[in-house]
Amino acid sequence: MAAFGTPIKPTYGIVKSTQPVGYYNSLNGKAGATLYQAMQNIVANPDIVRVQTYNDVIDILKEADQNPENSNQVWLVYLEKGRSKLDFQEGSSNIGKWNREHTFPRSRGGFFSIEADETIDGKDIYWKTNADSLRHGNSDAHALRVVDGPENSKRGNQFYGQYRGPEGTLGKFKGDVARSVFYMAIRYKALEIVKGYPEGMVGKFGDLDTLLVWHRNDPPDDFEMNRNNVVYAWQYNRNPFIDQPELVEYYFGNKTGEIWQQPSYTYDRPALSFDIYPNPTTNRLHLKGSFHLARVDVLSMDGILLSSHQITNDSEIDLNIKPGSYIIKLSTENQSVYRKILVK
Repeated sequence: MAAFGTPIKPTYGIVKSTQPVGYYNSLNGKAGATLYQAMQNIVANPDIVRVQTYNDVIDILKEADQNPENSNQVWLVYLEKGRSKLDFQEGSSNIGKWNREHTFPRSRGGFFSIEADETIDGKDIYWKTNADSLRHGNSDAHALRVVDGPENSKRGNQFYGQYRGPEGTLGKFKGDVARSVFYMAIRYKALEIVKGYPEGMVGKFGDLDTLLVWHRNDPPDDFEMNRNNVVYAWQYNRNPFIDQPELVEYYFGNKTGEIWQQPSYTYDRPALSFDIYPNPTTNRLHLKGSFHLARVDVLSMDGILLSSHQITNDSEIDLNIKPGSYIIKLSTENQSVYRKILVK
């Protein structure tokens, strides 16, 4: 078992980013198109960034998407559970098997496989790449996830918003896949995230509004930071929206056009922790933690905001909600933490 949790039992602050010191310094003072170009100069730097074959991605995913609760398993992105690494789909049947999911579908992006993609040649043999190398999106591990075979077929090439995952799951993949397609729109010049569902427009992907909500409601956890570190060890680039999630707002969200300045807490910020009790509860909840002022959001299990409360480090709130399962999101200026509660 790993020291950190699965996406449905998330932990925060245990896994540290392996980004080099100063990795994002060139973004400071940038906004709009210049911020986009500065991010792209990092994640698509032709002198540094590498691309592996599509079959090399199998080995990358066995490490990047390893189940924290069982190192013999991988974590299925939409079903939100583990499956044996040995159950990779080799033949035509995908029942009970896992394969590779393009979060930005190939048919939507315009990238594809070539014969050389069938090679497995390891970390030290690679292709050089740049921001115009759209074909390399086919094997970019930042946007490839382990997925249940039938669920991959069910999702097909649906946009996020059209596809929302299997019923009965927690949907804790949503922020992860949002950040992966945001990354793709920065990494490759030909790709763009837009509002709505742009059918017949290769290179455009939606829905932007849905993806922003998913990103905000499901911030990066230790599982996602670990996979960012693993992919970085292979590709020599990182997903900046995992290391610096606030960047999403400055290019795609509600701070578009504002000047970015890297937060001073990027490295080694202490993990935010708090206790909630009783749990289960009958509508009154006590929260206690090491913060002076925080916001508490009460969310349905599918991420819908039900109520918000401002609290100090030792407070009680009245929930006034029907019996069932809910998510409590506690946010300070710099961090957010989630807990699941049961109301009787």
